[in-house]
Amino acid sequence: MVCAYLFMVIERPWESIKYLDGIPVERVFAIAMIVVAIMHNKLKLVSSPTNKWVLGLLLIHFALAPFAYSTEYAFSQGIEYLKMVVLYLLMLSLVDDESGLKLFIKTYIFTMMFYVLHSLREYHNGRHVWRMGISRMVGADSTLNDPNAFGASVVLSLPFVYALLRSETSSRLRKLYYCYISLAVICVVLTGSRSSFVGLLFLFLLWGMVQHGKRKLVILTVAISAVIAIWSVMPDEKQERIRTLWDEEAGPANAHSSAQGRLVGLKVSWEMFKRAPITGVGAGGKNYIGYRMANKIDEEGHESPTQAHILYGEVLAELGAFGAFLLAGLVWAIWSCSRYARSRLLQAGLSAGFSYAAGGAIIASLLLLLLLGVGGHNFYRPLWLWLAAWSGSLFRITNQLNPRWRSSE
Repeated sequence: MVCAYLFMVIERPWESIKYLDGIPVERVFAIAMIVVAIMHNKLKLVSSPTNKWVLGLLLIHFALAPFAYSTEYAFSQGIEYLKMVVLYLLMLSLVDDESGLKLFIKTYIFTMMFYVLHSLREYHNGRHVWRMGISRMVGADSTLNDPNAFGASVVLSLPFVYALLRSETSSRLRKLYYCYISLAVICVVLTGSRSSFVGLLFLFLLWGMVQHGKRKLVILTVAISAVIAIWSVMPDEKQERIRTLWDEEAGPANAHSSAQGRLVGLKVSWEMFKRAPITGVGAGGKNYIGYRMANKIDEEGHESPTQAHILYGEVLAELGAFGAFLLAGLVWAIWSCSRYARSRLLQAGLSAGFSYAAGGAIIASLLLLLLLGVGGHNFYRPLWLWLAAWSGSLFRITNQLNPRWRSSE
């Protein structure tokens, strides 16, 4: 049921299939899943170094809601975050060994394959947006279908495809994973998303740098060759869009103002933080925009009813110092659990297994979330808590391998 719910969260069929529009498919299924979990004593708090940070972030959503610009909006956002935390708790309690972790990660990747194919079909049928002077591919759903958000979703999944490839023995599945990587690159190009393209380049470079010996040179050479090949076949309008990252003469003027908007968003967010450093202005984009406009945070004549478009400004402004501290703690916990698991597996001579590769994928995806956060408000992406659950599961799995490796949280 959790695997099915993962599919729902990613594909969101009630948004992408018109016959399900207005039908509370997710809500009904989620309630049934929670009831079954309670009956089987699976909805419980399993020990993990990530728990205090996840639960702390959940707590401040409700503790700070009375001080928000709109208490109603803050509570509503807290309920949405609670749903994500319930899924986190279920995934953490259900994984007892490597096979359980691999099942969830495989479900994630195969669902992303379906989502990408569905989105490509919609794009082929003419579904796209015209923005920044070019046609841009969007996702099949309506929640994370924005070109930048969709491109980020695709890039964030790739580290786990690499982890599955490292341990996959089936030639058919290996070919399928390679096909997905190719489709992912195509999708990133079609979205015209500069942040996703930068994320893709960063990931290629990261894959090369983590190799050892001659393999590092080979992988880096392949990665550079792949980037050159991608650039050479990229449509001119998409090349022009990417060139706006470094060429002020490239692309339309609004492409450059879009990039400047991130800096403005950070500046505005910092001003909000200074006005409400402890409580923040309230969780959620509606609180951010509402407070921004009502209090005329922008410079005179430059008012903009938009969100921060940057993770760090989003968290500082909406959740204040406590939110920033807890997010930093969550990042550190995910990183530490994954590093701990990989070091212990390496000591045990198990570096060729899936768990070791999964630890690397979690770290790579975490770095991508932080990088992509420079160009987008991605705090409420479910992947943050999925990484927390999977890294916590790795921590527990590794400790179970040898009692001498147990350490305090």
